[in-house]
Amino acid sequence: MSQKYVEIWEASKSSRNVLNIGICWQLKVYTWIFLIGFGYLGVLNTAIKYIFNNKVLASGALILSLGIVGCSDYLDKEPMSEYLSSNFYNNDGAIAQGANGCYQRLLMDHSNTSSIPYCILWDMYTPYGIERADNSSIGVGNIELRTNFTVEQTWAILYTSVARCNSVLDGAKPFYNELSDKAKIYLAEIQVLRSHYYIQLVSLWGDIPYFTSAVTEEQTKQVSRTPWKEVVDDILKTLDEAADILPWTAANYGRVDKSVALGLKARLALYAGSWCKFGFGMDGEKDQAKATEYFKIAAAASKKVIDESGRDLATNYADLFTRTGQLKEDVKKETMLFMMFSNQIHSFTQYMSLGEQVRMIGQSGRFPTQQLVDTYEMKNGKRIDETGSGYDPKKPFDSRDPRLKETVYTHHDVIIGNTGGDNKMKFLMEVYNPQTTSWDKDGNEKLVANLDYAGAVAQYGYVSSGVGFAWKKYNHFDDEANANPSYNILIMRFAEILLTYAEAKIELNELDATVVNAIDRVRARVDMPGILSVDPTRENDQLKMRQIVRRERKVELAKEALMLFDMRRWRTGDIQNAEPTYGYPKATGVDPTTGKYPDGYEQATPDMVPSYGASGSDRDINDIASYAAYGDKLRSRDKGRSWNNRHYLWPIPQTERNKCPWLEQNKGYGE
Repeated sequence: MSQKYVEIWEASKSSRNVLNIGICWQLKVYTWIFLIGFGYLGVLNTAIKYIFNNKVLASGALILSLGIVGCSDYLDKEPMSEYLSSNFYNNDGAIAQGANGCYQRLLMDHSNTSSIPYCILWDMYTPYGIERADNSSIGVGNIELRTNFTVEQTWAILYTSVARCNSVLDGAKPFYNELSDKAKIYLAEIQVLRSHYYIQLVSLWGDIPYFTSAVTEEQTKQVSRTPWKEVVDDILKTLDEAADILPWTAANYGRVDKSVALGLKARLALYAGSWCKFGFGMDGEKDQAKATEYFKIAAAASKKVIDESGRDLATNYADLFTRTGQLKEDVKKETMLFMMFSNQIHSFTQYMSLGEQVRMIGQSGRFPTQQLVDTYEMKNGKRIDETGSGYDPKKPFDSRDPRLKETVYTHHDVIIGNTGGDNKMKFLMEVYNPQTTSWDKDGNEKLVANLDYAGAVAQYGYVSSGVGFAWKKYNHFDDEANANPSYNILIMRFAEILLTYAEAKIELNELDATVVNAIDRVRARVDMPGILSVDPTRENDQLKMRQIVRRERKVELAKEALMLFDMRRWRTGDIQNAEPTYGYPKATGVDPTTGKYPDGYEQATPDMVPSYGASGSDRDINDIASYAAYGDKLRSRDKGRSWNNRHYLWPIPQTERNKCPWLEQNKGYGE
């Protein structure tokens, strides 16, 4: 470590209230602004070793201090004064390190407060995914959110991320006119990253405290919530400014470029247009004129990326979600923004897969549901309830959209397991039998105990805790150990841009060939038929086009932290949460004493096809399956699942309101 960094470290000791995390008790990590910059590039270990070897941490209370702090805990009240007065952010190298620290915040504190980034839980807060606990989760709608740890931590993590960005931007501001073009690109990247963090905040909470520079002592005494439309408009402006500076292709893979800035602009404008058109928050406030404005912005921004960026879809859908696949050049063209991990010299891995595996090879804490599975079309492009679809309740996973089997493990699928080194195995996913077939790395076959069906940990598996499904997306690989994989977790990719363009144009009722082409381009990758070849009446029919683009978003982008926001902006929470969580058909005639374990799917009857409501209804347009007619024949859980319109926004954490009593709460959560 250079002498310059040691000087800055020493200067930071006298700084207080830096990067405070927004809960009553927290660690104040005074060094992350510049040290994490090294970490994201894989050399944080080197910096930490230097610090320990030189006993810089001798005064631990100054470096990692626990304390109860004031209302501004979630914001940078005052950037490190000595740090900034040293004119540190006045050159390419320093600003690059500051930017790297802001990139690290994409990981959402996965190494500090949990073993996973919090955003991967968001899809589990919809009926398309579930957590292990039956009938008690954010997704089920029956727990107190004002004091919920995940809600508190998400608020804190995102505001800490904003604070880090503001610190670097503030530090460089006095020198901006003298900086090189390269340094200005780094600063534009930081503006985009800050916008991303704010997009998550406004999407989760609506009106939010909004600052584009470090917060002063005086501001902390009067923190208030800025109306969400003002926040959105300012973010859109910021993204435009950054896009004007950024190149279409970043100098280094993984850094923000113009397509990311415009992609986030399109995403936010699409969200805002939907909020204005279909209703925002508990009361469902609408603004049709503003909706049109936002949809036009979303269409224009996404079209620019489509036409000018050079981005394209990867050839193989499955390659997007494995380390080996992500190294391919065609995959890099599609992946735009992501959390970066590595298995190289300075290994930096994550634990998402460990918590989504089957009990045979790992932990199981998150599962897909029947409602998601039944969103996928048949291979001929028809929904499973349509005449001529060919759907068979006895063989419900045959001849389906290929993305189903790339996203969800289903009964009798072959699961790949790799617990490290040469310990590789394959086995059948088995819902109905205490034994299953397994193959070792040499292909030798044998029967083994099915730990997801019976045994000490079966209560946590996909049979008893889940509903007969497991996540395959990100979790089907043998190129690295499942306990600590190094694949990148995607935040934005080109397929979303195509679907954003199509959806925005549909909501504007501008149903031209470019809309059809955008949707068909995504479908063609997995050999799904064109939308008009399946149903020619979709042409010029806004409702039918809305249906197909929403369906396409769900099946293409499932488990990519977007489904919660889609459910909110389409305002489908009440319909989606009207029934318990359903899954596999229950088998009858099970007799362990005689070893009789019949297959429930073989016992399924022709009437076991879900209903999607009357043609043109909200249930129909949003492809929300109902199992009420035969639900007693299915595995079910979360029987207390319910919906309250207050859940279209999360509450301001009570810990924040205890410190800022004047910070108004979202409607439906009390005063």
